Amino acid sequence: MRVRTTALVCTAVLAAATACADPGPGATAGGPAAAPVSGPTRAVGDAAAVTRRLLAAGLPVRLTVTYTGADDPDGLLGRPGQYASKAAFDDTRVSDSPLAREEAAGRRRDAVSYGGAVEVFAAPEDAGARADDLAGRQQPGTGGARPDYVYRSGVVVVRVSHLLTPEQAQAYARAIG
Repeated sequence: MRVRTTALVCTAVLAAATACADPGPGATAGGPAAAPVSGPTRAVGDAAAVTRRLLAAGLPVRLTVTYTGADDPDGLLGRPGQYASKAAFDDTRVSDSPLAREEAAGRRRDAVSYGGAVEVFAAPEDAGARADDLAGRQQPGTGGARPDYVYRSGVVVVRVSHLLTPEQAQAYARAIG
């Protein structure tokens, strides 16, 4: 009974946190088994706050890093039309797996293979463009690695490791929706 009560409390906290936000336009999602989601466009906070909400929703995440303009691996933080904040997280179901370590070999410890990343934009249109770009780069024949899951809700884009099952990844879409 305690688990159910905790889940209900987490759901209520997430609902209260987004109740004052305007709903965004129909959101897009890409990646395996991804489904469109919609959600808030304002009052979401920064990427670290969104990551904490993922944890509050019951996802097994651990904040790895909150980026600055100096250490953003993509070099997009704060640039026009790009994300205003970004954070990386581990998903404990895959972060310690040999497969995650193998796929991220030679890359930073905060690689999406270990869990994922949250990007928060100033405008929903910018978040939509980023989600579309990420999904497009991961299509067969584009030379990308195995596709990660990409979910967007309003101004938030969440990238999740392809090492998760579709059902596990879908929980991220529900948490940000």
